[in-house]
Amino acid sequence: MRIDCEVHAFRQQARQAAPSIDGSLERLESSARECAITGLVLCQAALLHVDPAELFAEASQARMPVRLIPSLLQPLASEVLEEWGRSGAAGLALTLDCPDPLTETLEAALQLGFHLEVSRGVEGREKLVERLLADGHRVVFRDFGLADSDRDPIWDPRMDRLLTLADGADVWVKLSGVGRVPDAWAMTAARRLIDGLGPKQLLWGSEWPHVTAAHAYAPSYAQTLEWLEELIPDVDARRRILCETPAALYGFRDQHLDRDASSDATD
Repeated sequence: MRIDCEVHAFRQQARQAAPSIDGSLERLESSARECAITGLVLCQAALLHVDPAELFAEASQARMPVRLIPSLLQPLASEVLEEWGRSGAAGLALTLDCPDPLTETLEAALQLGFHLEVSRGVEGREKLVERLLADGHRVVFRDFGLADSDRDPIWDPRMDRLLTLADGADVWVKLSGVGRVPDAWAMTAARRLIDGLGPKQLLWGSEWPHVTAAHAYAPSYAQTLEWLEELIPDVDARRRILCETPAALYGFRDQHLDRDASSDATD
């Protein structure tokens, strides 16, 4: 099973500011299958705001295995989290900008087995993340684990702190952001992450379809996989990032791993 750990599913209709591309699950699944992707992690797109209802509605139509990452923007009752879990949620997306009101919700999420997917990098949040890890939370950092691509990853002290924080911990870093980060920066950052953490703590997300005007370049689905191949040229490492690591974290069944690993080796 080859897994894309960040895709967006939404309907283009009835949007005040409609994206230029339809994000229907039918189109997404078709594009994924053409690239031999057989499992999807649906993350709540920013345009869905607080209500994840559309995310769950789209997922209910899925024909391939999916897991969901709804956003945690306000305190929620444990009953709501339990229902999310029954509907396919594996984790929660949040920023940690103001986590105190979410304390009880995070405790309930931990008991239900949800992991946390954190945006906006690790900078200034190291102590908070250390506390979350000490409490037993599993943490995924999106977008290479950094808030921006303004500094060279070779010399960026934030990268050093991220690698130190993640070493031997329940931390994963998602290689995502194609079209939003410079290719040269992404390649350097990926090398540091693969050297520092290895593929057992790395994930990949296409973020397809890209829905914001900030994307100066909107790649096709196939081009997002080509981007991953450029970032991680080693076939074995890329197979681990696409197969075993996300299957274990998101709870996908693994009966197809060996078959899909063989097909990846021919890429």
